[in-house]
Amino acid sequence: MSVLLALSYVAHVVAGGLWTGGVAYAAVAVFPAARRGDLSAPGLGRSVDWLLQTTRATGVVLPLTGGYQIWRLYPLPRLLGTTRGHLVLGMLALWGLMNGLVELGVYRMRMAEGSRMGLGRHTIERFGLDDDADARGAAEVARPYVLAAAALGVLLLVDAALLAGGPGGV
Repeated sequence: MSVLLALSYVAHVVAGGLWTGGVAYAAVAVFPAARRGDLSAPGLGRSVDWLLQTTRATGVVLPLTGGYQIWRLYPLPRLLGTTRGHLVLGMLALWGLMNGLVELGVYRMRMAEGSRMGLGRHTIERFGLDDDADARGAAEVARPYVLAAAALGVLLLVDAALLAGGPGGV
């Protein structure tokens, strides 16, 4: 194995773990706390901004490292004709859906707070909530998106485990 391939594995696993862990933490701790009233609007805003920035940063790292690994390890017949190739394609689909759900959930939070910002501007703006914002309402709006993203994150980790633990011919 080349050094570059090994480094791509490390970066891929670290980024994937950070992202799926962040989404899971948001789903089971951050959003429920905000819905109960235990988290202030600015606190929710900072947490959501961290999740959004992590989603975007890993949205660069994961496709670059994963694309490199596909290029090195999965010629088209192997990608399309083997179980391992199908797992790789499944991982790519799950990543895209999960990423989209996080972005859409945060975008819906912005809209619920009265923002008129379009999707283009949303993708470059940081997220925040003022002291007078409704943290409970904002968390409620994003809840289905974050829960769905967390569920897909579990499937993504199962997919990764099958790829990591499966024999070379799987």
